[in-house]
Amino acid sequence: MRITNKIIQNNSLTNINNNKTLQDKLSTQIATEKKISRPSEDPIIALRSLRLRTSVSQTEQYREKNAEDAESWLTVTEDSINTLSEIITDMRKQYVKGASDTLTSADRGIILENLESLAAEVYNTGNADFAGRSIFTGYRTSSTLTFQKEETINYEIFEDFTPDDLDTIKYVNYSDTSEYDVYDEEITRFRTSYKNLDDVDAKLMLPVDSTLVSGTAVDLDGDGTNDALEVTPEKMSSGATPNPYDYIHNNPDKIVFVPETGEILIGKNIAEALEGTDTKMTVSYERSNWKKGDLRPEHYFKCRDNTTGPKDDSGNPTPIEYNFESSPEAEICYNIGVNQSLRINTNASECFTHNITRDIDDLIATIKEVDAVELKLTELQNELKGLDDNDPERENVQKKIDAVKKSQTFLKDKLSKMFGAGITKAEGYLTKNNLALTNCGTRSKRLELIQNRLDTQLSTLKELKSENEDVDMAETAVKLSSAEYAYDAALMATSKILKESLLNYL
Repeated sequence: MRITNKIIQNNSLTNINNNKTLQDKLSTQIATEKKISRPSEDPIIALRSLRLRTSVSQTEQYREKNAEDAESWLTVTEDSINTLSEIITDMRKQYVKGASDTLTSADRGIILENLESLAAEVYNTGNADFAGRSIFTGYRTSSTLTFQKEETINYEIFEDFTPDDLDTIKYVNYSDTSEYDVYDEEITRFRTSYKNLDDVDAKLMLPVDSTLVSGTAVDLDGDGTNDALEVTPEKMSSGATPNPYDYIHNNPDKIVFVPETGEILIGKNIAEALEGTDTKMTVSYERSNWKKGDLRPEHYFKCRDNTTGPKDDSGNPTPIEYNFESSPEAEICYNIGVNQSLRINTNASECFTHNITRDIDDLIATIKEVDAVELKLTELQNELKGLDDNDPERENVQKKIDAVKKSQTFLKDKLSKMFGAGITKAEGYLTKNNLALTNCGTRSKRLELIQNRLDTQLSTLKELKSENEDVDMAETAVKLSSAEYAYDAALMATSKILKESLLNYL
């Protein structure tokens, strides 16, 4: 076979081009530090790279965004709960001071003022937020825990009770005429979460087969079957005559609703029938006037806002219903891994309870009673000093003093026991608070373990991704240098070969 100049030329150019292509490829690898620049160069590396990059991206999302966000949320929550613990501890100290028998009216006033300030700070702590999202309000992160100003919104609230929620309060029947008219008695009650309720009838829902009191069977869920017994307690103002406590004392088969104090007073016979049972009850009531710092009911109860909803065709607001389909105790979970989530929120009901301020409401009422009795006693004693020993009115005034002193003794004993009970209740709030703090700490610890695992996983994935995509710079540099030498040698050899022709050999 004869080798022509054209064949030599074509083969030389092909070899030069191949060397140039290899040199360009190695130069690109040096510049990009990647094995391939197009999927067609190596489909296996390209496919593996896509999968690894997706895994790295997901893991970075979980570690650097979701987990970091969850950690910040939990930190803010723990700080708030720790602050709440400090406040309740201070409240307990005030209750300890109040339990003393030697307190003057001024001392009681100072203690009460301190308790009111601490109670207000409790709920301010509950308004803590993270990045503009309220942390104790479940899914309603755009809503604060408390009202931020005075508002007039009619809420119809449905609050559930069981016999375990029955509370007792000591009632002292005051008299300034005869000590024989003075007595004290334990009154059983359900204390709702709010006071100063609207002057409308409250409704007590009992099981439909309840035989405790008479009522009207009603269909609550609209399925055509009566499923509750609706009872309307007698409504009595706290200033009525006789007052509600005296009335329930004399009517043991009655139930009384007191709007000003938010109490459902239970007659003795009904209370005894309820004791030891698992009867579930729902009290519905309304409240429209809200003060700054009051807890918003939608974060705690099934309720209905009858004021702020959109207007219907008649111009009346459409009721907004809360928690009728689900519980207000929502769980907010963050995805922090593949098929792995972590709850990050603590609900308001786990630590911020209405009873903190309701306990203080009872103390305020009792302190006012004690102060009024002491003032009356001072007036009578001064009146007695102004009478002669032979004045016939002296005996009558002395009887009044004896009656007021007896009332004072009962009321001081009531107040002392309330302060003592406040110590126990504060310890209970602390226990509940510590449980919420423990749960939050457990979540933080679990998050820390997951973060460590994600760090290890992310490091491994990045290493695999690098091994799949990245070139060995030293090896590639040596290959590039060899390719350059081969390219230059090919150019030189070709230039010499192409100078020769067939005539040189003839």
